Amino acid sequence: MKRDSRVQELIRKAPNKGVATIGEERKMFLDAAFEEHFGAELAGDLPAINASYSKEGGHLNFNGVRYESEEELTAFHKGFGFSNEGMLSGIGGDITHITYTQESMVVEYALRATIEIDLPDAPKGRSVGVPMCVVYEFDEAGKLTSERVYADSAAVLPKRFLPI
Repeated sequence: MKRDSRVQELIRKAPNKGVATIGEERKMFLDAAFEEHFGAELAGDLPAINASYSKEGGHLNFNGVRYESEEELTAFHKGFGFSNEGMLSGIGGDITHITYTQESMVVEYALRATIEIDLPDAPKGRSVGVPMCVVYEFDEAGKLTSERVYADSAAVLPKRFLPI
């Protein structure tokens, strides 16, 4: 698995729990699998992002919308902005908490990015912060079988479109 020092530092700084119940060896395995995926996302490497998913049903579920095929995964990651071509650019942020189980990692993020599309009352170029929680499940080869993303997109949406 490819190592990414940026991701290693984010993991090192994040408060975490569950390590005592899974053991250090399993934590290292999950961290390495996570690094492969998240490092590819931060690098904007679409082929490496796709390669981090299991070919046996690996999928992404973003706020209830499921992406399964290589084409769908590429379109999502490109459209989101991981290749600096989509609705966001300069994607970064901090990991604020990690919880480990034997099969998964639950990672809480404070994502930061810049809006790259014009919406009514939400101009292009605006910096945003988006709280996110992602549940990552990996197979024994370290490939993602499930990535479930829950993002508080209210920071991205103009206020007049919110159901208030």
